[in-house]
Amino acid sequence: MKLARLFAKYSLSGVVNTVIGYAIIFACMHFGLTPTVSNVIGYAVGCLLSFVQSRYWVFRSSGTLTRDATRFLPMFLLAYAVNFAVLQTSLALGVNAYLAQIAAGVAFVFAGFLLNHLFVFRERKP
Repeated sequence: MKLARLFAKYSLSGVVNTVIGYAIIFACMHFGLTPTVSNVIGYAVGCLLSFVQSRYWVFRSSGTLTRDATRFLPMFLLAYAVNFAVLQTSLALGVNAYLAQIAAGVAFVFAGFLLNHLFVFRERKP
């Protein structure tokens, strides 16, 4: 599959995941949780959804479930570390907490696509 089409599918699945993730993050913030705790909760829920979408629809993996899952979690955590660094840096610079969450999310998308494409779901169905 061409890289542009693959990224388009990844982006579309990301829209679904993003809407759900930000709804959780912003709801947590609305109910008094800190931006950092809210972010952790939202991305934890999003991790499972992202794995299912990526494995079965975006990358159409032909690898075993166990192999894909053991590759996915460390790469998800690495992409999340990028997200978290952007969030913390933005907050330290005084950026509005909601805008900081969005900037962190954009960083997560690009890191996640590259890591999933290159390392996690290398074995694909035609």
